[in-house]
Amino acid sequence: MIKNKLYILTSLLALAIIVLSISFYNYRETVEIKFQESENLRILKLEEENNLRSELDDILEQYDNFRDEIDNLNVDLDQKQSKINDLKAEIRDLLNTKQDLKLARKKIGILQKIAKKYFAQVDSLLGKTEELYVENINLQNENKSLKDKNKQQTEAIQEQTTRLDIGSTLEIKDIEVDKIKYSSNGQERKVIRTKNIQILRCCFTISANPIAKAENKTAYIQYISPSGKLLHSSHTPVESTFSIADSTVHSTILDSFDYNNKEIEMCVDWRRGDMLERGRYSILIYIEEKLVGKSTLKLN
Repeated sequence: MIKNKLYILTSLLALAIIVLSISFYNYRETVEIKFQESENLRILKLEEENNLRSELDDILEQYDNFRDEIDNLNVDLDQKQSKINDLKAEIRDLLNTKQDLKLARKKIGILQKIAKKYFAQVDSLLGKTEELYVENINLQNENKSLKDKNKQQTEAIQEQTTRLDIGSTLEIKDIEVDKIKYSSNGQERKVIRTKNIQILRCCFTISANPIAKAENKTAYIQYISPSGKLLHSSHTPVESTFSIADSTVHSTILDSFDYNNKEIEMCVDWRRGDMLERGRYSILIYIEEKLVGKSTLKLN
């Protein structure tokens, strides 16, 4: 009886040991499987994280390369750039701190879309800039060519104008001045002595010139005294001034004449005011703002 009980206890103990051994083995196997699964997940997670980092680095590298290309362009892409910078910071935080791969992948997808639009816009801008650069070069070359051509034409016109101006200038010759006095009965006669002079009559010949403009012209005459003063009197017209370059020049007397490209002779009278002084006078004649004739007159 005791043997039977011992046998039963021994059998039960053996069975318990077997059950415990099986359970332990199963538990150990389960733990190892779970550990292996956890390790596999950790490895997969690490690989995915590395892949995400690699994708992010590729995008950022491409982005930085494009940024380098447009540093010198006046492009307003601040809004997209700000979004990209914000997403960069969020993704790095998700990968390094929160380790939220799902959200990180979602953010990277958003970043890729924004970056794709950004790069497309930059490509368009670079293309347009290149076109504008080429067009600008062509316009500069064309403008230079036009400037050179215009310069040549201007120089030719100036040379032609100068030649015409010189060629069309009227010439004065045979200048003579008569000293005249009126008698009591109104008759004029020539005098010699300075104190008797009432009228200075300047006569001269205007040469023919076929290229000068046929029109009504004005001759301005200056009498310069021995002391260097311009002679004036009440018989000097109010409109006796004319221009040479930017200067206003006064004359002693003036007279108009009709010029038709043929030689003509004319005389211009000037009645003195104050008594004339003795000495040598200069006579200067201007037509069309040019000095065209000069002579001297000596009064005794």
